[in-house]
Amino acid sequence: MYTEQLQAWHKQRHIDVTGAQGDLTLIAMHELTSESEPTVKQIAGSWKPTSPSELGLTLTATAEDQLFINGVLVEGEVHIIADETIVQTRNGISAMATSQPGSMHLLAIWDENSPALQTFSHIAAYEMNKQAIYNGKLIKDDAMIEFSHTGDAHRAARSHASIGVIEVEIGGVHYRLRPFQSGRYSIIIFRDATSGNETYSMGRMLVIEQLDDETVLLDFNKAFLPPCAFSSYFNCPMPPLSNRIQSKIEAGEKQIISLHS
Repeated sequence: MYTEQLQAWHKQRHIDVTGAQGDLTLIAMHELTSESEPTVKQIAGSWKPTSPSELGLTLTATAEDQLFINGVLVEGEVHIIADETIVQTRNGISAMATSQPGSMHLLAIWDENSPALQTFSHIAAYEMNKQAIYNGKLIKDDAMIEFSHTGDAHRAARSHASIGVIEVEIGGVHYRLRPFQSGRYSIIIFRDATSGNETYSMGRMLVIEQLDDETVLLDFNKAFLPPCAFSSYFNCPMPPLSNRIQSKIEAGEKQIISLHS
């Protein structure tokens, strides 16, 4: 049963990274302000923040721009709801308003014919490893604290909220791993003794599963490559020192394999 679930997880990962708005198809990430240039080279129309204090963008387009939302041609001014409204063209380009810690108004742009997607074969992964599944103890902070990192294509310093630490023993060593909050998920970004050799050099990510108020499941068979492994336009946090694991985590995703490897 677990083997089938893990196979389904890997299959879904392949679908997610190769999709129309997948990690491999991201070709640009523009930060927009009230003073910035309202046009970008990858897609037509005029784009600006709807409000300085609220998420989302305002798009102004003409019929000649040939931009569509849910198949309907955009003419005039429309509100683009962050992480929801998808603006599409007829040639495989799409755009969405989004945000990251420290940047409220971002315009993400994808290309279904991106070079990265054209050369992609698959994500190499370890075989299932039952020894790479751990229960950890979650010790919550009195208040959400933040830790900063520098990790995107523009070397922008950003910060993520963290709910606390996870105490767990791996390879005979006691760790206090620090997860960060990403929407409704808590994620650990970690390096281990495979990083830079068998696996992606910057590290990998793992969504923690909360079993009860104090207990979390760390199933490293579902460790995955961070988005920045697929596109330099993603902003990825660096693993904090507390998340540097001394032993090998021989489970989960390893590396991106190209068609020409």
